[in-house]
Amino acid sequence: MKKALLALALGITSSTTFAATVGTGSIHFYGRIDSGTCPIEIIDPVTGNPESGNRILMGNVDASQFTASGSEAAARSFGMRITPGGGCTVGPTDVANLTFTGAFGGAGTGGALYALEAGGAQNLALVLKDDTGTPIAHGSTSKAYPLNPTRPTTMLFSAAYKSTAAGVTAGPANTSVQFVVDIP
Repeated sequence: MKKALLALALGITSSTTFAATVGTGSIHFYGRIDSGTCPIEIIDPVTGNPESGNRILMGNVDASQFTASGSEAAARSFGMRITPGGGCTVGPTDVANLTFTGAFGGAGTGGALYALEAGGAQNLALVLKDDTGTPIAHGSTSKAYPLNPTRPTTMLFSAAYKSTAAGVTAGPANTSVQFVVDIP
């Protein structure tokens, strides 16, 4: 079993205000690959290009978009690309499973969501989903993604903010998420 331990700091920084007044700002979803035998690129799934600085812009979010516990907003797709070669060997039947863990722990019912950094927006967390829209719970393994042994494989995911209770409040919405890619 090949196991690549990789760290991706999935951070969301926000200067967006969740007040009744109109405001502007930006949210950045960023990452960095630390180590592993198969390099992972964070890409824009629409263009196929690597994200500039590994940053995924989440867009502007207003608290009014979270009308009840479980409301989601600011969904953003991203891809993780594995390219065989240069020390990365992928067999014809290999698959990849990913396990995501949040630096600030779990949030929401059963801790299945990814908690945001303390001191920011309240009653809010991050949800990660696979390419079928199935949530990947904090600390759980994703579905198996088939890998191509000769060409790059892009595994698609999405991230969104999800309210954990009614009354999302204003503040930064930051988090970090690490991942491990396992190629059995």
